[in-house]
Amino acid sequence: MRLEKEKIVLEPMNGYERKIIHLALQHEMNVRTDSEGQEPYRHVVIHYEL
Repeated sequence: MRLEKEKIVLEPMNGYERKIIHLALQHEMNVRTDSEGQEPYRHVVIHYEL
């Protein structure tokens, strides 16, 4: 995991694991998740929107 000013970049994971992260955070206020990268290095980025 890499913490930056307004986002957290998670380690690469498979599609099922990424989906769990997206679903777990979908109702959090001021939080957005995106999947980035190419397989097998695709990862989730958690953005904090102020």
